[in-house]
Amino acid sequence: MCRFFLLFLFLALAVPSSAQMGMQPIVQSGSPEDRALREVDAATNPAQKIELLDKFMAEFGKGDIVLLAYERYISAYLAVKQYGKAFEYGDKALALDPDNFGIAYTLITPAAERGDAEHAFAFGERIAKMVERYRAAPPPEGADPETWEERKKVTLNSLQDQVTYVGQVLYTVGSHVSGPATRAALLERFVAVFPESPFAADAELLVTDAYGQAGNLARKVAFAEKVLARNPDNSNMLVALADHFAAQGEQLERAEQYARKALRLIPQAEKPEYLAEGQWAQRKSLQTGLARSALGQVYVHLVRDGEAVEPLRQAGPLLKPYPFYYGRNLYFLGFVLARMKRTTEAREVLTEAVAVDSPYRQRAQETLNKIGGPARRPAKKSS
Repeated sequence: MCRFFLLFLFLALAVPSSAQMGMQPIVQSGSPEDRALREVDAATNPAQKIELLDKFMAEFGKGDIVLLAYERYISAYLAVKQYGKAFEYGDKALALDPDNFGIAYTLITPAAERGDAEHAFAFGERIAKMVERYRAAPPPEGADPETWEERKKVTLNSLQDQVTYVGQVLYTVGSHVSGPATRAALLERFVAVFPESPFAADAELLVTDAYGQAGNLARKVAFAEKVLARNPDNSNMLVALADHFAAQGEQLERAEQYARKALRLIPQAEKPEYLAEGQWAQRKSLQTGLARSALGQVYVHLVRDGEAVEPLRQAGPLLKPYPFYYGRNLYFLGFVLARMKRTTEAREVLTEAVAVDSPYRQRAQETLNKIGGPARRPAKKSS
């Protein structure tokens, strides 16, 4: 993960001065507070900085000026890798100034690099919400509305790269969490606050997959249906629901409808910029294979055997790189061929299904036993 963040380090170095959000405390030049802060800034040793900041807080720690101390505390604690203290002062600063973009932005990268998902998401979600508040903010009293809107536009444009980076950090952190239930919950939070991120579609797929891995099928369906309600042409969610309903043998009419619609939409889908051509082709191939397999499974459940064989056969080569999906597809194809009394074909398919490491191996074996065992290979001729 560290290599990923290094690629974006240039984004994390600073927030443009023209993009200030939140409070901007002013210290009078030459005042005792100004002299104390200059002394802090002149110190080269982080421990000395912290000692001077403690002294500053004891003497001047009232009002908005403490934000300037909090910023320096954060910098000093990050320098000595005391991340817990840096996050503590970040929380204090954001409690005082919820729209302080710079502080939240400064802390999200160290949180992510440490694998601290909760802090990374806490700071990232704050950034998303402060941008949303700023975008909706009315002009200050006495300000010209047109000038205010233009100023907001300039500020938001100057922050666009940083906001995109924050979304990418949250997606990366969430997708690398090992527990599927936690991974699903984090990525669902990501989609909620960064719906326009170029990684949102990938995150939605990972959410449905993770909820499935966690055994929370009701949550998987609810999430996919919520996405479809917002975008009925989301081919990823159409495939996810068609695959789920077909595999469960429920809501078969919807499964058929979703699979057919997905097969129409997948060829028209646009490649995300961050995917290479080969990766995009692989993804489209998988989605097409799942949609065709779902269609075939639906027809198996409906005992429309003649219609089931072709989509299952078409799905096979597309799903071969994925043992779970390939083994399941082979099982359903072998099962329907056996039910159609096409025993020779069924034996060949089911024999292969037994050889694939998937949860459908045992079911394939049971069906194979009922039709006389595995396919027999021709005996080799002796020379």
